[in-house]
Amino acid sequence: MNRALRGVTVIDLTEVWAGPMGTSLLGDLGATVIKVESFPRVPTTRIVGGPAARGFTNNDAAGPRPWDRAAIHNMANRNKYGVTLNLAHPRGLEVFESLAAITDVVCEAYAAGAMERLGVGYQRMKEVKPDIVMVSMPGWGVQGPYKGYVSLGSGIDGFTGHHALRGYPGTDPTVTPVAQHADAVGAVTLAFAVLAALYHRNRTGEGQWVDVSQVEAFLPHLGRPFMDHVMNGRPFTPAGNRDDHMAPHGCYPCSGDDSWVAITVSSDSQWRALVRVMGDPDWARDPAFSDALSRHRNQDLLDRHIREWTGSRDKKAVVNTLQEAGVPAQAVLDDVDLYADPHLAARGFFQRIQHPVIGEHRYPGYLWTLGGPSPPVDIPPATYGEHNRYVYGALLGMSDEEVDDLESQGIIGDEVVEIL
Repeated sequence: MNRALRGVTVIDLTEVWAGPMGTSLLGDLGATVIKVESFPRVPTTRIVGGPAARGFTNNDAAGPRPWDRAAIHNMANRNKYGVTLNLAHPRGLEVFESLAAITDVVCEAYAAGAMERLGVGYQRMKEVKPDIVMVSMPGWGVQGPYKGYVSLGSGIDGFTGHHALRGYPGTDPTVTPVAQHADAVGAVTLAFAVLAALYHRNRTGEGQWVDVSQVEAFLPHLGRPFMDHVMNGRPFTPAGNRDDHMAPHGCYPCSGDDSWVAITVSSDSQWRALVRVMGDPDWARDPAFSDALSRHRNQDLLDRHIREWTGSRDKKAVVNTLQEAGVPAQAVLDDVDLYADPHLAARGFFQRIQHPVIGEHRYPGYLWTLGGPSPPVDIPPATYGEHNRYVYGALLGMSDEEVDDLESQGIIGDEVVEIL
């Protein structure tokens, strides 16, 4: 794969998913990404113990170095050098500025104003390196009445109205599962913003401060309900798996535990094909299903009939039969299904990565290929402070004694010593 960003250095100050995944995408493209994690405060995704064992390799919360075995951290932090640094210490700030001086891009997702309070906001970064690109991506951006708000993806999901849309008719938001779709959008938006800013710098020699609002990045994904309200005066309400126009349009149970198939019929020809696949049952000739409008008005009855047909069948067999007949359908896949999927296997999407603490596992791979097959992941998710010696020594030119001094002062380290 063509490493388009080879030679570009990125500092990653982000946490959780949106920012870390966005900077991982930059690493996938060949950038040298240095993930600077807080010290001695444990980063949010470096989970340390707790009453539940979920989220740790081998489901063992009591095992050694749990902060290095937390799946929520490792899933979004490949192709990066990992260092720790205490930015609240004056010497830590000096080290950070030394890093910034050899860097092209700084990415941060703190609440607006946090970098300025630390003394390393954009104006200071520009003094350190005049053509530096800095991307700030708090939930609501760096300007406006909500600029100081702190949020995770679930809060953005609620603010944008996406949470209200994802429920089922007749239910309230308390029973709607949490989803972090906004984080996925934020990750790609961050990568795009960096590429655009670097392109601008290559043309003009100018760096810049890029203000990314994760809320505003996500809102265009909800254009349909917003425009329906603006143009037709209709408030958006949860619709479950149904569509405003198409029927049948839903998720139907199949044989086996928690086994489902999604079926969408958008035309009379697809409806006739579905009826043929189901064996031309008598109920399909009911006038209640004679045309698209009638089927839409009688979805409850229609769905009951379809559930009776799918309920005794294997989901993959249902999908294959329907797709061959020209009916849009797809099985609802879980993680086991995806790891076994022949299409993803043929494209080499999942990659085996050797991690120094948790061993070898298969991880989701690159989102794209450029000029050929995707290469192996260069750097596995880093352990806490794994590359302190390399980054501060080899890249910044510090002696072993200077790095030892940083450790002795509690400015860097590779053990979690402070648990929130």
